[in-house]
This record gives sequence, structure tokens and C-alpha cells, in this order.
Amino acid sequence: MWLSLIQTLFAVEKKPDQVSVPELLKAGFPPHLVAAWKEKSKQSPEKFLEWKRSLKGKDAALVSKVWKEQQITLYTNKHRLAENNTSKQNVKFPRNTKDQKSKETTSKSLERSDSLYELFFGMSYQNLDVRYLPRKEKNHSSVFLGGRGKGQIWILEKRDEEFSYGANLTFQQFRLTSGNRYKPIPHFYFAKDPNFYSQLERTGSPLPQPLLLSHFLGYRYLREGKDYEFGIYQADAFSAYPGLYFVSPNKSYSGVWSAGENKSSLYVNDSWNSKDWGNHRVQSESILSKKESVGFFYLKSESPESKYFLDATVYRDSPLLYGMVSPEEVRPQIPQTLGYTRGSFKHFLGFEYLSSIEGHKYESGRSGFFPFFLSEWGNLLYRYREYNESGNYQYNEIGRAAFYEWRKEKTVVSFGFESRENGGQWEGKLALPINTGNLLEFSAIFREGHPKTRAWFENWTYATDFNINLTDRQEIIKLKWVSPFISLNISYSEKENDPNPILFINFQLLQKIDL
Repeated sequence: MWLSLIQTLFAVEKKPDQVSVPELLKAGFPPHLVAAWKEKSKQSPEKFLEWKRSLKGKDAALVSKVWKEQQITLYTNKHRLAENNTSKQNVKFPRNTKDQKSKETTSKSLERSDSLYELFFGMSYQNLDVRYLPRKEKNHSSVFLGGRGKGQIWILEKRDEEFSYGANLTFQQFRLTSGNRYKPIPHFYFAKDPNFYSQLERTGSPLPQPLLLSHFLGYRYLREGKDYEFGIYQADAFSAYPGLYFVSPNKSYSGVWSAGENKSSLYVNDSWNSKDWGNHRVQSESILSKKESVGFFYLKSESPESKYFLDATVYRDSPLLYGMVSPEEVRPQIPQTLGYTRGSFKHFLGFEYLSSIEGHKYESGRSGFFPFFLSEWGNLLYRYREYNESGNYQYNEIGRAAFYEWRKEKTVVSFGFESRENGGQWEGKLALPINTGNLLEFSAIFREGHPKTRAWFENWTYATDFNINLTDRQEIIKLKWVSPFISLNISYSEKENDPNPILFINFQLLQKIDL
């Protein structure tokens, strides 16, 4: 009883009206459901619960998902305590009216929702098959067990042969995160464990990216329904000196600074939606230090009525910092700075531009595409692309491609062939959202002959940042399946006349049990 009382008093609660519009949009809410949520959240808890129960189909699934992930609380702690005390005092007295029974049932159902505790467990297995790579660097596996409820979360893990823990604890306005899993900042590369990653990280997931040992202590300042957080941290994998951190509401902006090493990191993930100006999203993460600065910036814009689209990304990759997240055989050996821009009208008339500096190699290119044939079943497109390389070698190539493409909302089907003077390449891409929270993606490229310049290869259609790479590999095949509970990531590539192909397999499983 006393444990329940303490948890109830000090739990950090979130009301429906404290869930922002960007959070609802990120969860997949259509505009009509966002408007209904904001309207009903201003009414009484009973009215909000009645509206929630009246939903059906996809709307009901989306609302239930946000309810669970955001730990929605309809009653305040004091209100619930008063309800509990009242219930205990009135146990001896019969309730004779239908209204009293209805209120009692509603109160009990709300109390059950607020006191929900969840256990979760799972595993991951990873294999990187590269000849001459030591076995201990090829295979990595982990198992974990954790729980969360009332704003608290913990996890125990065994990564390879090492045991670790993670805890995210809140006490009124204070938060303490400690161990190898949880942190208040959403940075992907901050203190990243180089041998593990989480494919199941998403809003409300108990599995953010695995870390090397770090500790955070912060104060959460609530103002006008918005939660700001700032505090101190210690993470030797990022800096030998402790530092300060800051997180804005919804984790749209956050920063880390270590004065002792003069090293900092900045994260941005924000979106703007306007009926007159369209939808726009910006993402960025950077690590700035005396030795080297790395990071990426990504912008995606969509005009009203979804006619014009623009994707733009700039990133700087380096083995010094970003290279820590992958084994030596697949990480970049020298720093690379790459910029890419793509614009289109309804995805069938547009342009591309790319520029890359990698050591003494400078590569650039531009392209345009327009339709041969348009239909509701897909479009036949023609693409003209120039490839240029200077530095150690001087190359210029022209690529002419014809391909089929069909796009509808987040679904993409595309395949075709590009011809060059000394060869060509087959390209394929598939992205299929299935129900809510499930995504199947496939991408591949097969190069024939002896093209002089590298190909532009988009790893995934929907990624945290628009990740396009330059590759000279003869063959690349990538397959990814992600759901809230299972993920599978397979990648295979090989070079021409090279007996050492690279095969990468990563499988992750997450199961939850509501108590």
C-alpha cells in the first residue's frame, strides 16, 4: 500500500492537453483526429474517455498507441488519491443509482489505466561476415529484461559477455538517467556503443540506442504545459570532463557542452505544418570539437496539396567520430563531406544535384528527370545525369536512364536501368508501409561493365536523415523489415573481382507484457 501511495504521489503525469500537435502528427494522426483530440482534451476526463471508447478501426488504434506511449493521465494524483479514499470510505454503503455505478466504473477503469505497469524483454543478434575479420568482431548478441510504469523505466542487459544496466527515474521535477541505455537527450551518436544499435527506437519505445556508460541528472521545468529540461552529465565516451545539457519540449532541440574539452553536440528535429505554406521538416545532429566537427543537416519540404517536393541534406562523416558506430571494415577511412539536393513536381518532373569531397577526391553531378508516360498505375520516367570526378583522376560520364515509378503517400515502387559509355547499372527501390508502425523496405543496385565514376545509392527511402551514398560496389542488396516488436536488417555487397563480399544481418525482438 505504501509503495503504491509513494508512486502515486511522485509520478510525473501527462494530461491529454499536454500532448502537442507535432507529437500527434509524428504518431500518424490525420488532421481530423488531431482536431478531435485537442477539442476533447479540453473537456472533462469522463468526456475524453467516452470519446476514446467511441473510436473504431485505425483511429482507435492510433489513439490507444499515443495513450500508452505518452503515459496519459486523466486525473491528477491528488484527485486519484481522493477517489481512492472516497471509495474505501464508501465500501460499506450500497450504490443504488445507475449514475453512481457509472462513475464508479469510469473511476476504476481510469485508475487501472494510470497504474499500468509494463514488462518488456527481448534479444538482438548481429553478424558481419567479412573474410579475415576476427570472430569476436563478426558476431554480437544481447538479451535484456526491463520494466516501466509511472514515468519510471529500467533495464538489465547482457551484451556479448558484458552485463549492463539502464535506469530512467523521475522524482517530481527531477530526472536521473544512469547506465548503458537511457539518456534525456535524443542524440544517436552521443556515447554510442559501437557494436550495437536499436532498430526498434521510436516514440514511446523502451529501447533507445544502446550507450556506453553515462549519467545524467536534470531538472524538468514545466511552463504553460511545456516541459524544459537542463542539467549535468558525465560520459567518458563523449568527453573526459563532465558537462551541461539542455532539452526543449518534445525533444525538438537539445544540446550538450563540455567546457573542459570544449566539445559540444547539437540536435534538431522539428516540423512546421501550414495550410498556406505546406509541410516542412528539419533534422540535424552535429558534434563539434577541436579535432574535428561532424554531423548532418536534412530539410524536407512539401507544398500545399502535395505538388512540389524538396529534399536537401549535407553531412560530414569521419572515422574519428561517426566511424565509431560501425566496424572498421565498413566505416569511412577518411573524412567525407557530401551535399545532395532533390526537387520535384509531383515526383515526376524534377532535378538532382550532388557534391562530395573525400580526401583528394572531388565528385559532383547533376541530373534532371521528366515523364515519358503518366497514369494512376505509375509513371515511366527518363533521367539524364552527369557524373564528374577530379583529384587523383579526371573522369566525366553521362548516364541516361529509363525507369518505372509509382508513389502514393509513403509507398514507393521504383526500378529501372541507366546506361553509361562503359557500362550501366540496374536500380530498384521498394517501400511499403503495412498497417500502423510496420514498414518493409528494399533497395538494390547492380553495376555492369566498367563505369568510371561511382553510383548514387540511396540506402533507405525513410530514414532519420536522407542517407545517400557514393559507391563503386558492383552489387548491393538491402532489405529491412521493422515493426513495433520485430526488426530484420540484411545487407549484402560485393566488388568486382574481389573474393571478399560483405554480408550484414541484424535481427531484433521486443515483447511487452502489461501487468
